[in-house]
Amino acid sequence: LNGEIYGGGRQSQDFLRAICQVLDEKPAACNDLPEEPKFELIVLTDERCEDCKAMVTRITPQLKQLFPGMSVKEMDYSNTQGKNLYESNNVQYLPAFLFPEQVETASNYAQISRYLRPAGDYQSLAVGSDFDPTKEICENGKDDTGNGLIDCEDPDCEQSLVCREENPQHLAVFVMSECPYGTRALDAMNEVLANFKDEITFEVNYIASYNNETDSFNALHGQSEVDENIRQLCAAKYYPENNKYMEYIWCRNEDITSTDWESCAQMADLDEQKIAECSEGEEGVKLLKDNIKLADSLGIGASPTWLVNNKYTFSGITAEVVKTNFCKYNEDVAGCENTLTAKSDIPAGGC
Repeated sequence: LNGEIYGGGRQSQDFLRAICQVLDEKPAACNDLPEEPKFELIVLTDERCEDCKAMVTRITPQLKQLFPGMSVKEMDYSNTQGKNLYESNNVQYLPAFLFPEQVETASNYAQISRYLRPAGDYQSLAVGSDFDPTKEICENGKDDTGNGLIDCEDPDCEQSLVCREENPQHLAVFVMSECPYGTRALDAMNEVLANFKDEITFEVNYIASYNNETDSFNALHGQSEVDENIRQLCAAKYYPENNKYMEYIWCRNEDITSTDWESCAQMADLDEQKIAECSEGEEGVKLLKDNIKLADSLGIGASPTWLVNNKYTFSGITAEVVKTNFCKYNEDVAGCENTLTAKSDIPAGGC
């Protein structure tokens, strides 16, 4: 609209209002539009957070288009007023987009209402913020928490990727077992493992959550995915030699939603009874509980996400992408000179 991307409402009145705002000479229809409530949005951010700046730059203009009567006041955690606002309204992560109660009378309120969460005197818009200003920033050379410990010395940074100990020639992937992109990523490992042979150590980790109150797991693709995650972990526990468990996974990926996992266990020459006893009992529950802690601690939620040498992440679903990123941090490994399959039957993506 007028050379800029439109991100406002999708009702006819929203389009009309947006057009009227850019016209110098406004037609009569513009005067008939109901006046939108005027209120102030507070954007609480932190100048130390580069990702926060990008989010604020991207989201604020979209909100202005949704709420033409809204003004914006940006505040920073680094000053006393911003810190007091953070503490008095139980804000945890920045940036925070804090709406007053007047937003409820705006015509486009329904478009964001389900994403609003109580935050003291305000309603905070859930936008996936993850910067905790009370924690140590792990690579700025400063003591952010005042405990005398800088960057990786601070316990806050224990699980930070930048502070993890490098483990050469190691590759891990984080997946949801029923995610179509995750299955393609695991399928690509057939060629990757054959290419690098003994020059690579590989492991599979899973993305899910555990609810202590209900004593149950939650997975994006439901209980069947939870069950398959556990079966694959059991296979990995009992058949790690030469990544034999991957033969079971590759077989399952041909029809991952099928309940007939036993035929794949037979094909891979795994003991069905051993896998069943493990996956259907407390052993399997503990395996998944322990396994998903790593993805959670690293903030990994997209399937697939790869981790090279215990430190460096990337995404992709083809053997060539995996090889290229592995060799980026392991340049002299035999097999890096080879060209692997660079095409997939589906576009690159993730769950």
